Amino acid sequence: MYSAYINSIGKFLPGNPVSNDQMEDYLGKVGGRPSKVKNRILKSNGIQQRYYALDSQQNTTYLNSQMAASAVRDALSQIDLEPTAIDLLACGTSWPDLLVPGFASMVHGELPEFSPLETLSSQGVCCAGVAALKYATSQVQLGTKRAAFAVASELASRLFKHTNFEAEEAVKSGQPLSFDTEFLRWMLSDGAGAVLLQNHPNATGISLKIEWIELISHANAYPVCMYAGAEDATAQKSWMDYSSYVSAATAGAINLRQNIRLLDNVIKLGVEGWLKLIELGRVCPEDIDWLLCHYSSHFFRGQIVELLEKAGCMIPEEKWFTNLYTRGNTGCASIYLMLEELFHSGKLQPGQKIFCFVPESGRFTTAYMMLSVVDSSSGVGVAPVTSQPASTALFAAGKGESDMSMNFYETTPLESIKLGNEESSQAYLLRELAQVWLGFERQIRSVPVVRKLHRGEFTLEDYKALLRNLRPQVVEGARWIARAASNMIDFRLRSTFIGHAQDEHRDYQMLERNYTSVGGALDEIVNAEKNIGSEALSAFIFHQASRENPVDLIGSMFIIEGLGNQLAGQWAVQIKQTLGLRDEQVSFLAYHGTNDELHIGKLEALINAEWMTEEIARRIVKTAQVTARLYLLQLEEIH
Repeated sequence: MYSAYINSIGKFLPGNPVSNDQMEDYLGKVGGRPSKVKNRILKSNGIQQRYYALDSQQNTTYLNSQMAASAVRDALSQIDLEPTAIDLLACGTSWPDLLVPGFASMVHGELPEFSPLETLSSQGVCCAGVAALKYATSQVQLGTKRAAFAVASELASRLFKHTNFEAEEAVKSGQPLSFDTEFLRWMLSDGAGAVLLQNHPNATGISLKIEWIELISHANAYPVCMYAGAEDATAQKSWMDYSSYVSAATAGAINLRQNIRLLDNVIKLGVEGWLKLIELGRVCPEDIDWLLCHYSSHFFRGQIVELLEKAGCMIPEEKWFTNLYTRGNTGCASIYLMLEELFHSGKLQPGQKIFCFVPESGRFTTAYMMLSVVDSSSGVGVAPVTSQPASTALFAAGKGESDMSMNFYETTPLESIKLGNEESSQAYLLRELAQVWLGFERQIRSVPVVRKLHRGEFTLEDYKALLRNLRPQVVEGARWIARAASNMIDFRLRSTFIGHAQDEHRDYQMLERNYTSVGGALDEIVNAEKNIGSEALSAFIFHQASRENPVDLIGSMFIIEGLGNQLAGQWAVQIKQTLGLRDEQVSFLAYHGTNDELHIGKLEALINAEWMTEEIARRIVKTAQVTARLYLLQLEEIH
């Protein structure tokens, strides 16, 4: 196989930069009224200027396909290569100009200087450009193509013209624009980028060798987050299912929307994959010279930094490169525009490594890419590609399938833990527990009873079944913690466990009151038989608790208390809303959503204890993995 090299990168940014104060001059004021949320959103995303392919009368100045073609020509102008030598054109976008034909065909149509060639259209959200690049890379590596263009282009501004929203019935009746639509109005902008790929490096100057590209979708476990063509996030009624296109528009089904309540999952899943790549040896933070991270808002940067520092995997911020603040959030074109600016900055030196990270909120896809800077003396045109795809192992069954982490808007298991020193055992334990939690939380969304809850299909019988199946674990929680305490060698640790058991021992009574308040009989829940998962979980934890010095049960506490802190409160809100219940009927789950935060905080001292060694840390991680898997089995058995 050949290697693939990026030998030229072009860009196209339409018109002049548009400041924050000028935005409504281009997009217009909905109903003639200035936005009440614009400044708050702009303060959070940190963007100072962006570009629009619109004039101040909301007329389109460039088509999306024209912007893409302009970026291609910009890249060609920097290199000695005839347009007829290009034999592949792969193009990504979120919203093409036309429904049919494909976007790449329309871009090719804007390039009459090209020859007939293969085209590939990639439609999605932020990862669509990386998907196009991966396809082009694979064709060059296989030797079927010698010179390929990968292009990403976005024209979001015309979706946000005030006239589009004023056709909606809700807006006509005087209601404000829904926040999930207006949020994106002040987030997205226009631009295009194009990279030229060849199977050899440039004869002079630098090239970027593509080491590997990975894309991971989590759509099997998560609902849509950013979407267009449906009136609500269930996405069960397409805009084409309305009686007419006009009725779809008046219902707001054409609008681009963002379910901001799900946004925390975007970065969470991205960090999960990041940690997996480190574990697999595909990414070594110490070896990265440049990090190009497509965060859509400055808000997320601080969250990513904090979590990576806590997991011991931080890439120093001086190695981060972004142009979000000056070029805006251009969706799938953002990573191209970052690479273009860095490529021409004069800062790159042969031997440097560039790690690219692109989380996508559409339906939760994440892309990762590793590049090496080479020059004509360090790159070889026919070097074999030795790196193996990571995607097959990245989320495969086995180690890590019950691994990982953290919520970005609330206190979470690892956010409550402060790393007290730089001992390798502590750093290892933090990183591994992060992976255990992230994987566990991701998988739990696919459990049938939880999936029904997120889809709004949860019934009263489902709620009663959930409480019946949770009760045995709740009753036995204080028992196994007390047994573990009696076998502890360290008296301080024994005291911590005893105090925890005291906190837990009456929780089951609150659960029983919730059960009877929704029509269940007390003897029914008290005498309910354990399901298979509950039997297995109980047997495992009691076995561990009966061993001498069972410090590894910190792993079980991390999972069980983490679930209470991270998920129980969310479930309480969803169950209450879905079933129309009162606060006192979901008090058990709501209580744990708040109270378990205090329990998680106690893990800080345990993780930083002087007796913590790598051997003990590995035992804790293994116990956390087993507990997570058996807890999932317990929930899977709820029918």
